[in-house]
Amino acid sequence: MYRVLLVDDEIINYQLFEKLVKWEEKGFEIVGTASDGLEALQQYEQLEPDLIFMDIQLPLMDGLECVRCIREADKKVQIVIVSAYGDFSYAQKAIRYGVQDFLLKPVSRLMLNQLVDKMRETLDKNSLEQSEGENGIDVFSNEKTRSLTQLIKEDGNGYEEYQELLRKNEICGLMIIDDAGNLVSADRWKELMNHLIQIKPVGKILQGIVQSSTGHTLMCWEKDTFTEEISRQILEFFIDGRYKVQIYIKYEADELGEWIRRLLNSENYGFYEENSGVYRLGDVEYSHREMNTQEISARIAKAFVDNSPDQVLQWIEERFEEAKKEKISPVTLKDFSLDVLVRIKFALKKFDQQGSFLLMRNVRVENVHKMQDAGRLLDFLVEKIKDTFMDLEKCMVNQGRSLVFAANAFTELYYCDVDFSVQKVADHIGISKNYFTSQYKEQSGTGFWEYVTTLRMEKAKEYLITTEEAVGNIGRDVGYESEYHFSRKFKEYTGESPNRFRKNRSK
Repeated sequence: MYRVLLVDDEIINYQLFEKLVKWEEKGFEIVGTASDGLEALQQYEQLEPDLIFMDIQLPLMDGLECVRCIREADKKVQIVIVSAYGDFSYAQKAIRYGVQDFLLKPVSRLMLNQLVDKMRETLDKNSLEQSEGENGIDVFSNEKTRSLTQLIKEDGNGYEEYQELLRKNEICGLMIIDDAGNLVSADRWKELMNHLIQIKPVGKILQGIVQSSTGHTLMCWEKDTFTEEISRQILEFFIDGRYKVQIYIKYEADELGEWIRRLLNSENYGFYEENSGVYRLGDVEYSHREMNTQEISARIAKAFVDNSPDQVLQWIEERFEEAKKEKISPVTLKDFSLDVLVRIKFALKKFDQQGSFLLMRNVRVENVHKMQDAGRLLDFLVEKIKDTFMDLEKCMVNQGRSLVFAANAFTELYYCDVDFSVQKVADHIGISKNYFTSQYKEQSGTGFWEYVTTLRMEKAKEYLITTEEAVGNIGRDVGYESEYHFSRKFKEYTGESPNRFRKNRSK
């Protein structure tokens, strides 16, 4: 049985999770709950769960900080964050800390069960790989390989006792990438290595091979035998098999332990290249400039209004071209890609909370993090977005649900206009104003203008907290021509005047 920890400050959410899934049938056991971040850390240490569902908004220590602390201690535990769409910036950061997936509130039975099934598959796979790892994955089993294995397991630390052994040999590093842009699996790696050592003179002079936990392969050679010809043979072997490989050469002047640490922590130098290559550490310097995804939100809404992802895809492709030109860090580009997918998923949930929970359901953090080829990453992103729009069209066969989604997407674009009206939305959809308002209420459970007011007030709250803009200007920015009208609506919505709200949040 896999062990599950539920973290949420509302008891009703524990009860909901317990009822929505037949945990034992799926191979899980809920072993504990926590209502704040500090308690979650204590429960994690005591219960050693395999899977954690973590709410973001928690007292004492928020879910984001809790995830960070857990990840520093444990890279294997599966973490799913649970968030409302308004928590996007938190969800964005939590994903960068290595959570496996996220759920949007309100949580649906179908979505939760699908996610639990995926987590079971991941845990089973990890358990199998760990079992295989315990049996050893070395191609060779002589003394030199065992020593090298120990060296890698310690991430380059404690290598002093092996210096005499390694001084007699040469080392190079490999990163092997399949045609999908991913590092090769452990099974495929072993098969490739066994074929590689059949090549003469590679097999004759090779002293040991090991695959590190980061996916790098280290090869230990007889002294002065790793020549350009050997390097060329390795490149040709992988290229012929339709793999891309990066070879990292260690020069004699490079200090061994530092070189290994740098290799295991380095980003793929061939990430933006179409072909295999040979590199020396330090050849490539990546920029860690942030890639802003905020401006894509309006483009997403426009894409839903137009029922076409073309403008979004064009914008993404332009960002990838910029990243290649400026040598943006692969990690940064992967984070950007995740941010785009998360923003689309949040938009889907925002525009139709009841009808869109099936869309973007296969966004997996690891599918992005494991990509080692910029071209394949772009292909993955484009395919995922196109599939989403195709699925959206299928999901919207119900006219009423289609009406809600179309209205909310259109509203997202224009609700800040002072002349925005229900009539404009009805005209966009192509139906009468009265029929639109009745259908919207029936399908969504809330009045359309209530939805508009919520959007305006939440945006106004953001401006009041994050800017020093005058109240009247903020009112106009969110669609109110009169400061008096805005202030009255704001107080009705929050119970405070705009000035009082700002003052209380600045303490």
